Amino acid sequence: MELSTRLAAGVLGLIVPVFAAAGGATDETAECIAAMQGHADELARQVRAGDTSLEPALRAELERAAALIGRAYLDGHHDEAEARARLKQAQEAQATLSEPGRVSLHAACVKKADAELESASGLQRFVVTRIAQARLNRMLRPQP
Repeated sequence: MELSTRLAAGVLGLIVPVFAAAGGATDETAECIAAMQGHADELARQVRAGDTSLEPALRAELERAAALIGRAYLDGHHDEAEARARLKQAQEAQATLSEPGRVSLHAACVKKADAELESASGLQRFVVTRIAQARLNRMLRPQP
């Protein structure tokens, strides 16, 4: 196995548990992950219902979320329990937002995530893409 492939697999193995927690270390990251998770869940529901034209948007959403989570991880935030707690708080807070408030928050988070992706190295983008694809596959897997 090539060194870059082994390195990517190792990094992927480290980041996946954080991605599974769907949270980040900071409140702002948790807010963005919660916003993106809600949006991704709705896109996935529509794709599973037959609107496959939304799959690229879903993939992009998952890549953005993975970029933010990866940044939090690289910044040293590895506590999964804390990430879950922050995510839950963010989801509860967002449940009280109006639709325009959710849309505004999501738009700000997209800008933040796009900036993170823009500054990511090739290896980081590779890992983000792999994480997003794995998450996409799980989200679109037929439900039992």
